[in-house]
Amino acid sequence: MAVETIQDVLELTRQLHANLANMLGRASREAQQERLRMLLDYLSLHERELSRVVALSEDDAQAASIHTWCTDYFDKHPFDPEALERIDYANMSTVGVMRSLLAIHDRIIDLYRYLATHAEVPSVEELLNSLLALEQHEAMRMVRDAEELEDL
Repeated sequence: MAVETIQDVLELTRQLHANLANMLGRASREAQQERLRMLLDYLSLHERELSRVVALSEDDAQAASIHTWCTDYFDKHPFDPEALERIDYANMSTVGVMRSLLAIHDRIIDLYRYLATHAEVPSVEELLNSLLALEQHEAMRMVRDAEELEDL
């Protein structure tokens, strides 16, 4: 997918969360360890909800905002969505799963932070800062909930 506008960024992150939700759901069905299955089920639901929220953000964004160009980030930081398909969550430890997901979320956070700091239109900056805060909050929530699961 060519990412050229903020709308493309939103679609990319929506798809990324939806794909992660599907991958984690499949991995949960394949995982042998109960604790890992529980974590993967939780994370799958979490990613599905993030996909839904990003889609709503896209629906709510002003048309002028989402058509703003943003190719420079991807010129410097190419993104390979196919690399995600090679992640074998079903055979990872719970710590490995969390490290992998946090690395993905960190990449999204870096993207939103970069785009927000380079936004020239206030409505674009506001939208990106809102999505940045959402991703940061949800990453922290994921870690907290995963740690609680480990304590069971």
